[in-house]
Amino acid sequence: MIPFLEVTAFLSLLILLYTYIGYPLLLVVLRFVIPKKEILREKTGASVSLLISCYNEEDVIRSKLENCLSLDYPKGKLDILVVSDASTDQTDSIVREYEDRGVRLVRQEKRMGKTSGLNLAIPLAKGELIIFSDANAIYRKNAIKKLVRNFHDPTVGYVVGQARYTDPGRTMAGKSENLYWNHETLIKKMESDLHSIVGGDGAIYAIRKDLYEPLLETDINDFVNPLQIILKGYRGIYEPAAISYEEAAGTYEKEFRRKIRIVNRSFSGLMRLKGVMNPFKTGIFALEVISHKLLRWFSPLFLFLFFVSCFLLSASGRSVYQFTFLFIVAFTGMAYLGMLLSEKHIRAPLVPYAYYFILMNIASLLGIAKSLQGNIISTWNHARGQEDKVSENLLTRNRCIIHLFMAVLSIYAICLALHLGRIPLRFFTHLVFRFSLLLLGYVYVGYPLILGIVTLFYRRKIKKQEITPTVSLLICAYNEEEVIEEKIRNCLELDYPTDKIKFIIASDGSTDRTRERIQKFREDEDRVTLMQYQTREGKTAVINKTVPEIDSEIIIFSDANTMCRRDAVRKLVQNFADPSVGAVSADVILRGEETTLGKSGSIYYIYERWIQRKETDLGSMIGADGGLYAIRKELFVPPPPDTILDDFVISMTIVSSGHRLIYEEEAIAEERNFLSPREEFFRQARVIAGAIQSLKQRQGIPSSLVTREMFCYLSHKLLRWFAPFFLISLFLANIHLALSYGQPGYRMILAVQFLFYGFAFTGFVVKRRDHPLQTFLFPYYFCLMNGAALYGIYKGILNKQPVTWTKFHRLQSD
Repeated sequence: MIPFLEVTAFLSLLILLYTYIGYPLLLVVLRFVIPKKEILREKTGASVSLLISCYNEEDVIRSKLENCLSLDYPKGKLDILVVSDASTDQTDSIVREYEDRGVRLVRQEKRMGKTSGLNLAIPLAKGELIIFSDANAIYRKNAIKKLVRNFHDPTVGYVVGQARYTDPGRTMAGKSENLYWNHETLIKKMESDLHSIVGGDGAIYAIRKDLYEPLLETDINDFVNPLQIILKGYRGIYEPAAISYEEAAGTYEKEFRRKIRIVNRSFSGLMRLKGVMNPFKTGIFALEVISHKLLRWFSPLFLFLFFVSCFLLSASGRSVYQFTFLFIVAFTGMAYLGMLLSEKHIRAPLVPYAYYFILMNIASLLGIAKSLQGNIISTWNHARGQEDKVSENLLTRNRCIIHLFMAVLSIYAICLALHLGRIPLRFFTHLVFRFSLLLLGYVYVGYPLILGIVTLFYRRKIKKQEITPTVSLLICAYNEEEVIEEKIRNCLELDYPTDKIKFIIASDGSTDRTRERIQKFREDEDRVTLMQYQTREGKTAVINKTVPEIDSEIIIFSDANTMCRRDAVRKLVQNFADPSVGAVSADVILRGEETTLGKSGSIYYIYERWIQRKETDLGSMIGADGGLYAIRKELFVPPPPDTILDDFVISMTIVSSGHRLIYEEEAIAEERNFLSPREEFFRQARVIAGAIQSLKQRQGIPSSLVTREMFCYLSHKLLRWFAPFFLISLFLANIHLALSYGQPGYRMILAVQFLFYGFAFTGFVVKRRDHPLQTFLFPYYFCLMNGAALYGIYKGILNKQPVTWTKFHRLQSD
């Protein structure tokens, strides 16, 4: 029995890991092994029929039709049909108001479902191409052109656009849904490059009309119809430039019932067209549809098998499965907490995603179960309308069962933990020691080493060119009377066409003589503009107020104490000749010799700049230097006004939009560093508090899970922020292992740690850059930064860091 359970647990875990992690990684590998299938894209004058499916859409249909009529496509070539599934509200009346503008209504007198409506409408469509859309999907003006251009390639049978959610962060359900959708979008793009995207998208996808076959009422058209096209030997591709916007479901209950319906009908359709899973018929597409859809739909079964197997094995006394089961309980507890918080509309990090994962797997299980029972859902209620009471009540009526299950599970987990407490302490300390040492080694040595090796073989080049777009250099200032005159003179001396650059100083309620100092430059008022805000609100609020008033193509953000070299702006701007570049960070050199930390800070910044250079070679660096960085104005997304780490969030939001953030080492500026360890401590603590805030609010985090940017974000930032905890756990575990068991290896590592921290204490005592023992300042600086990180994490978690910043006196010494 035990071997059978172990095999079941192992195979279930293996399938789950492949489904959620292995398959996306396999696609990444195959992209390098198998050449990308190029698509012959070209403008075409093909006639198009746009089919809008609806049922009781009076709230949105007028906006949809106005959007359709404003699309950038020849009017004589665009045929608009609204397919009403026996709507009982004012939908049909509103559509008839647009008949004189070429909109046609196709109505089913009896409600039979979306697919039946499409079967009725397709023969009436005039276009060579059919575009399917939902009533709440709003298209960009060029969306149809971007879709249609792909049909110039005779191998393309269907094209799927990019559906985006509007305001996904409004609710935790929306954020969870958006995270899942970003992951799906990445997979779709890689599938398209490899062979074909699996399935369409009801909001925006197009087919050749002559490839449409009448579907069964139970078929879900945006999945089954693409499968039919694949079986005819055509490709289905993803067109990310054809963009549609729609609202997220908004609540977990709505998304839950939507998922049941999709899986229920999709599974039924796949079983009817099983030939697509035959690699001798469809080639690598068979792997795609099995991995992306079939295994994903059945993952609840494998989760259940893994749960039960680990439970039985843990009860049999097998320690590895006892630890595994405790991890399962912890994850389930997070999902349970997410459910409770969602009922109270309370936001919290991480737990809603666990809840969403469990909920969607339950929905998949129910969808497949209904399909196997022959209960196929053919009609639908849109997510904004009347709730499907059966699906919703499944969540509400069974709350007591869920609570009871979690109570029993928690009691068992507590008993299991108490039982595990009898395992020798050495097991735990050994595990903690190795884990901490491994992570610290990776963060400070392994990650840079990987970057260095990878960039030897792969570098993403930047197409630089001498260009002179209009530029606005924005300086946010608070009580900067000490340096503002020098900053303005520095700006006016920059080597850039005077008619192409402006300097804007945004004063955040300054109470010193900053304004008077700026007014000395009245003769340059056509180039130097002061925007005076009376109330101090913080740098982010100032940026959000000022940027909309700027009409330049490029915005350069700079600190008042950052002095640019004459060619710095030219060096920054030349990178924007490359359309993939959205932001550029300069090389801001700290005047380290003026600080009590001496060369220690300089060594750290040399190390950081090297990493940023390699990240740029790989794709994008992680976070811009707030001292001097530039962005395309059109890519600016206002961060929340309480954002602490504005430069990180603004620049990483641009990265999430699909553009690059690069490091330009030839754009050089100098900044006066803080002059005392105390000031540097609080500056670093503020940075980490801002980082924790961005993590809690999911700001500045790469939008896709499997990307180079996410790899760099996790390695360079996230793990580095939490390094102090690994240092503490390593030290404490090392003490126990060295004193209790006395192995030479543990004693030697402990001696090295004591020596390092002894050096750090010596550096704390010396604290002078001209002291003969200044070598000890580096360990001191390292410990200072990690201590500041601990303090910053504390302030970030408890929201104790104010959004306004403290300005230290730069000429002060400690």
